Amino acid sequence: MKPMNLQSTKECWVCGKRNGLHHHEVFFGPYRQKSIEYGMQVWLCPAHHNMSSQGVHMNRELDLKLKRYAQSVFEGEYGHDAYMETFKRNYL
Repeated sequence: MKPMNLQSTKECWVCGKRNGLHHHEVFFGPYRQKSIEYGMQVWLCPAHHNMSSQGVHMNRELDLKLKRYAQSVFEGEYGHDAYMETFKRNYL
């Protein structure tokens, strides 16, 4: 499987800001390396990453929205079974 690209431009996935961006792996822990390997990463501004209560690390709603998006992109390319085999948890 080739890496995917969740974004076509380098801007915050949430608000579109283009300065001071952080690279965020969508799936963490034992799946962080797989996030990198399969391109399950997005750009986030500091506020939407980890510098405010609205950041993906503190905001469960945003975290789930991003995971659902990444899962749908992955499944669109490789199917549900491949996604479950790789990331083990269904967010849809």
